[in-house]
Amino acid sequence: MCRRTGAIFGYYEFGTVSVQGHPENTEEYIWGDRTLKNIRCKTCGNVTHWEPLDAEAGARHGVNLRNFDPKLLECAVVRRFDGADTWTFLD
Repeated sequence: MCRRTGAIFGYYEFGTVSVQGHPENTEEYIWGDRTLKNIRCKTCGNVTHWEPLDAEAGARHGVNLRNFDPKLLECAVVRRFDGADTWTFLD
């Protein structure tokens, strides 16, 4: 999904980051192995973040950093991850 949407996700322990906005402007969808809930903008379809369906201890969630000011990415440490085939970091 990241490659298709052009997203750069920041990953955080679930519950440690607050995603704020008007819920009527977003919609949720679940696909694949049905472990994640993806949230996207109703207007443009851009993914804002994803959350685990089963938020057990240690669960993570991802926030699409492309929705923030580009200067934020200049100071972020970005690690490349192959989530399509090998499930390993590429750096």
